[in-house]
Amino acid sequence: MSEIIRGLFTAGKPILRHIAQDKNISAKKQAEKYSHHLGNVDIAEKIDALALKKAKITVRKTTIIAYDLTDISKSAKKMEKISRIFDGSKRKTADGFLLHGVGINGILTKLKVHDGENFFLNDIRKKIVTDIAQKLNFKGIWVVDRGNDDKQFFKFLRQDLKVNFIARLRGNRQVVTKKTGVKIQVKNLTPGKYAVYLMKKNNDHVDLSSEYTLIISHHLKDKAPIRLLHSLKYSYSKKQIITMYLQRWGVENIFKRIKEKFELEKIRVLKYKKFVNFVALIQLAVLVSTITFFAIQQTTNRLIFGVLIHYKNFIKQKTLGFNIDSFITFMKNSLKPLVFRLEKPPNQLNIFSQQQLDRLDT
Repeated sequence: MSEIIRGLFTAGKPILRHIAQDKNISAKKQAEKYSHHLGNVDIAEKIDALALKKAKITVRKTTIIAYDLTDISKSAKKMEKISRIFDGSKRKTADGFLLHGVGINGILTKLKVHDGENFFLNDIRKKIVTDIAQKLNFKGIWVVDRGNDDKQFFKFLRQDLKVNFIARLRGNRQVVTKKTGVKIQVKNLTPGKYAVYLMKKNNDHVDLSSEYTLIISHHLKDKAPIRLLHSLKYSYSKKQIITMYLQRWGVENIFKRIKEKFELEKIRVLKYKKFVNFVALIQLAVLVSTITFFAIQQTTNRLIFGVLIHYKNFIKQKTLGFNIDSFITFMKNSLKPLVFRLEKPPNQLNIFSQQQLDRLDT
């Protein structure tokens, strides 16, 4: 696993032959070894647990927890469990996979490949939110985009899970304003703040069991108004609600990062289990980068401080900004392939500590 992670940095793309690092063994043989191991481990849940442990330290009552979906377009129709998805970048349907993602304070806490053959999307969404909410002791504010505009999901968050959330609504979402009792689509409401109810499942009766707050605002000039439904128990201004929602872009940036920096869509394995494990290892590569980037800003350790000096020189030469994306580029340029020896000398450091390796069962 450590070899594959290092190979992801040195090769820059998730193709097993490219990841090969031992010059004494053919790339084909090394790729076969990696493929074998990817099919014989269950590493995704362990990596999720590690990511959540790192994120949990930073979570407070008002921490934004962003849930969203992303897609991977694939042309290899022989891949197991491949399905029809909506390719967001090309705005059309294609073959590929959906991934559930959760981002907390810049950490990719969850990256789960959706198994559409055996599970409904809504069931997995509920399971992910429930599991993370429980482990965070129900702290934080969940934020979802309009792709998750689902009144049954909102009811689940409010009544069953009892978590705070902010959700962006589609324009055709029907609500009933508490003040007038009129049923109306939110696109027909003027900007402002409203106490509202949602309709029941079949839109034939008003669901009076939960009251929500609806915010409609022209937060950007010459753009359609943003429509946000929330269940926050404390009083926040309209500007504060919009600002909290916009922090959801953090998970969008993480999705962009794994696709651009590690070329997620170029994974070439046909077995579903191998695909899931490979995606998880890319998640781990991003997690390692993020944790290290945070560490170089906070520690006075001489070794870590030395990394910071080299990184600053790198971004100065490359005319890049001080951020996680440029730091990943720095790591990809700085890490060299492993040096394979019959006996490992004591001064050759592993990319992971022994404790981390033990946790990952490697």
